[in-house]
Amino acid sequence: MPQLQSDLAAGRYSATELVTYYLHRIRKYDANQLRSVIELNPDALNLAARADAEQSLGHQRGPLHGLPILLKDNIGTGDRLHTSAGAAALAAARCDRDAHLVAGLRTAGAVILGKTNLSEWAYWMSYAGPNGFSALGGQVVSPYDEHLDPFGSSTGSAVAATMNLAAATVGTETMGSIVAPSARASVVGMRPTLGLVSRDRIVPISDECDTAGPIGRTVSDVAAVLTAMASERDLEDRHSGRAERVHGTDFLTALDTGALRGKRIGLLGIESAGSASDEWVIGNAGLANSVRAMEAAGARVVVVRPAPFELEGSGFAAEFNWSFREGVNAYLEATDAPVRTLAGVIAFNDQNPGRYAPWGQDRLRDCLGSPLGQEEAREIARANRRQARDYLNGLLDAEDLDLLAGVDTMQSMIYPFAGFPAIAVPAGAAPWGTPFSVTFIGRPQSDADLIGMAYAFEQASRFRVPPPAPRGADSHSLETGRRPGGTRWTWGFEPS
Repeated sequence: MPQLQSDLAAGRYSATELVTYYLHRIRKYDANQLRSVIELNPDALNLAARADAEQSLGHQRGPLHGLPILLKDNIGTGDRLHTSAGAAALAAARCDRDAHLVAGLRTAGAVILGKTNLSEWAYWMSYAGPNGFSALGGQVVSPYDEHLDPFGSSTGSAVAATMNLAAATVGTETMGSIVAPSARASVVGMRPTLGLVSRDRIVPISDECDTAGPIGRTVSDVAAVLTAMASERDLEDRHSGRAERVHGTDFLTALDTGALRGKRIGLLGIESAGSASDEWVIGNAGLANSVRAMEAAGARVVVVRPAPFELEGSGFAAEFNWSFREGVNAYLEATDAPVRTLAGVIAFNDQNPGRYAPWGQDRLRDCLGSPLGQEEAREIARANRRQARDYLNGLLDAEDLDLLAGVDTMQSMIYPFAGFPAIAVPAGAAPWGTPFSVTFIGRPQSDADLIGMAYAFEQASRFRVPPPAPRGADSHSLETGRRPGGTRWTWGFEPS
């Protein structure tokens, strides 16, 4: 993204040409193949033209001026784009205004290019449905292998990022849904400290764990997008105080190849490894090259074998179900959606379950029937937060560590409850071709330090694995070709 911005400022190409380039790539390589993009912004070219006009007058809105961004389709925009969470019942739904994070992106000059496909309702609809499937968008397909599980619920955002369908994308995560698909798509994905990025006008699951976060091909991309999304604190978000020291940070200033010098990294081992040597643990996880890169960047790596972690009491599903029902009902009412309640969504799907809910909607029914009240749900959430925070702080404190590191989604069932930030950075691919990541976990409000250390690792390793050339590609098609315009697509069905 810094290179794109430099090129735009130097006049090597215009924002209009850049948007047209991405529209061409989406139409040629994504439509009816990967299905990572669910809708294009019909005003994208107009917005790009306006950015060009402002640039010609010497006016630069911000560090994302003219750069096209794709948003997960559970993030509200107050424009002609829809916000559906992939659900048939919300095919015609538009948000009443921009989400707080979208307003930050626009202030920084970003062009909202469209919305990305996702696991319907952020994978809180069916126990049986595959990752990356929605009734509106169909099945997101991994560009690395059509039989490879793309993981998580921000699947479209991760696939679009690795396929270079936008300058960067935005996903959302409750537990692992940014980190997991980013790891599987060999891109950088960050879950910020809880409260750093507002959850305003995002279709929710859990108020205690939900957050949005940036996804890009490099740590620099993630730093630029996070800077825009977190530029101002949202006082209406009840968790924003948990990140008050970080709001307004320019995360691009944290990019430092020396950020790992003298740092102690706890490499999360395998609980069942028993008395196996540290070298066995590192090799078995496929992280030997990554450890060498960390050490080359000046870090000291120690293997940490965490004790098993299990939430006490009621776990989290009951609280999530209650929070989902209450949060979705509130969102639908606030945005004047065509269907105003979760019960209405379920009834809509029951009209034609083969089209609208082919994998069932048993999770939705469990949420509707949640027996919890607010106080009981909040007490479960508070207990989970305390337990997760104490567990992670114990790991960090025991070895005087600066951060933890694991493979892909290790600890992703823990750090969301604690509100800790995490960032997945490409770490290569398995011998059979599946990409994987190193995921760094830091303490709350250490987002800038975490980005700096992730950047130092990225620069020392360069382990990102680009996807193979898509069907229909030739030696020139990745860099040339122009076709303007934008339309809404629905691969699952056309709403009546």
